[in-house]
Amino acid sequence: MPTMRSATTSKSRHRTGHAWVLTCLVASNVASAAALAQTEVGAVDPVAPATNATAPEPISTPPTDLVEPPATAPDLVVEERDPVATNEQLVATTLDQFGAKSLQTAEAYVDLADAQRQAKLHERAAENYLAAVEAYRAVDGPFTPLAIAPLTRLGDNYHEAEDDANAVAAYSEARTVSRRAYGLHNEAQIELLDRMSRSLLDLNQLTEAEEQQVEALRLIQRSNPPDSDAVLEAIYRYAEWLGQRLQFQLERDQYMRALRIIRETHGDRDVRQVKALLGIGNTYREERNPAGTGISALQEAHALLIAQPEPDPAAIAGALRDIGDWAVAFGKTGYDGMEYQRAWQMLASAPNGEQLRRQWFSGANYVLYEPISPRGLSTDPDALSGHVTVRFDIDTGGNSGNVMLVESNPVGLKDEAVLRHIRRSRFRPAVANGELVTARGLAIQVKFRYLPESAIADEADED
Repeated sequence: MPTMRSATTSKSRHRTGHAWVLTCLVASNVASAAALAQTEVGAVDPVAPATNATAPEPISTPPTDLVEPPATAPDLVVEERDPVATNEQLVATTLDQFGAKSLQTAEAYVDLADAQRQAKLHERAAENYLAAVEAYRAVDGPFTPLAIAPLTRLGDNYHEAEDDANAVAAYSEARTVSRRAYGLHNEAQIELLDRMSRSLLDLNQLTEAEEQQVEALRLIQRSNPPDSDAVLEAIYRYAEWLGQRLQFQLERDQYMRALRIIRETHGDRDVRQVKALLGIGNTYREERNPAGTGISALQEAHALLIAQPEPDPAAIAGALRDIGDWAVAFGKTGYDGMEYQRAWQMLASAPNGEQLRRQWFSGANYVLYEPISPRGLSTDPDALSGHVTVRFDIDTGGNSGNVMLVESNPVGLKDEAVLRHIRRSRFRPAVANGELVTARGLAIQVKFRYLPESAIADEADED
């Protein structure tokens, strides 16, 4: 299941259900950024640098005092066996010993399927996951809970093979067994709903994908009091999912819903409001909407945090970081970096402060995201995979500079669109030793899906 955003972590937009996805490749300088980008796209390993050390002179004749090893010395060369072949042999042995209708045989089928899946032998893996399910059912009945795990792995196997229609069917069957075994409202099925939602997005069935997320929220609401922390976390989780689909107003509606629950139950000074307030504020920025309601929500969250009897330095730093992001995104004049510097200082007293400093204040962290044109892209299941890798710097004002193309495939299809995206987006400046600094040699790779005729058409347009 995806993790939920806390008050002290950034939200990143991973555009699932679309024709493209963006990943960050962070490097400390230009040379390492290029090497990192090459690694991502499958370049060969770099050649080790030469040294000035002088090689020892070769021995022209073998020494005469070497002792021959004893004839009984063990062979130190260990031959690694193929995991698939090993597990195939194990299945055959287990069948001979325990028969087809046994738990031992079912487990052997699962191990074999796992090995085949690891080797990307997806069709054979599917056959053996199904064989495991049948063996479990032969022992314990058609709705045995033992079948849930292999059915879930079967769905994962189909998903990895980009056969998401069958993935949804496998997850759905696993959920049916879960409901029969543990009750209609058991919360263990939420993990399956998440997987179904993921595969439905890949099938471009957005409405059906959202239905699974709504059902997950309802399961939590049925099992917990309406003002419980469990329900609040489920609301936040659904809100984040909506935000990842770029449905910002619906995402805000869920944060407002959580805010009302907290205020009605715990009062308007309760620190639980912080997560909802930060969520509201950040959705405005991510929507590229400079409405005053957004910065007001961020400032209210910060005020609540510093008013606590025992302030949490990491949480305060997170709120300051978000206020700084707002200033970089929408400020009309140059940003002085005050909130970022204060956040850096607060993290000195946080248990995981150094880790958060690296996470928040190095690399390419978007604060204002310029959309990439979808022209020429496709969500068709038969679409091909492409990518563009770009290298650039980020100055102390959050602007990109020295933007250059590193590599693209197919060449020319989305090169200019990605370069324009980097130039127009705004990023969080890097901080080192409490001071804003220029980050150099960062790299970002944009992956996308396209149909061959799209590339041909774009090349023709350029000609």
